[in-house]
Amino acid sequence: MPTSTSPKTSSNASQQASSTTARGLLLGIDPGLAATGWGILDDDGKVAACGTIRTAPGPAGPRLLLIVGELRAVLAGNPVRESALEELFMGRNATSAIGVAQARGAILVTLAGAGLPVFEYKPAQVKAALTGYGMAGKAQMVRMLALQVHAPGRLDEHAADAVAIALCHARSRRLRAFVDAGGR
Repeated sequence: MPTSTSPKTSSNASQQASSTTARGLLLGIDPGLAATGWGILDDDGKVAACGTIRTAPGPAGPRLLLIVGELRAVLAGNPVRESALEELFMGRNATSAIGVAQARGAILVTLAGAGLPVFEYKPAQVKAALTGYGMAGKAQMVRMLALQVHAPGRLDEHAADAVAIALCHARSRRLRAFVDAGGR
């Protein structure tokens, strides 16, 4: 189950969009200081829009400000109902983890400011939701994502990860609704 970080009630971004009518869009975000992927799914599991926000090397402050500005532009152009992020994964590179943590903080503040519920998923949860195996490799994730969603073209790795996070949330949400309805 996801971890919610918000109450239940509540450019240089390369963008690809399709012409879908959204009833309740889900935003998935793959946070990073150098590249933040984002993907929006409609209720039919189609990619309504996606892209990657890229920042140039340099001090963190201006890079984070760019991420916030681009994310606000994405939110302004799309009626997003819920958002999902990947939880922070602590790998071997502490410097990289700090940058990702900073980007996550800026993203969480932006989403909270927009009044969006935020759900978080572990990387293994996202992999299991797409492939059935929580330790799936990158190639397997890309293959399975291509089979399961209708994207408006080839996605870069950050946008693809964001779409996978949104899909994981969509499936988790459907399962939660099914269980809440007594399994009917």
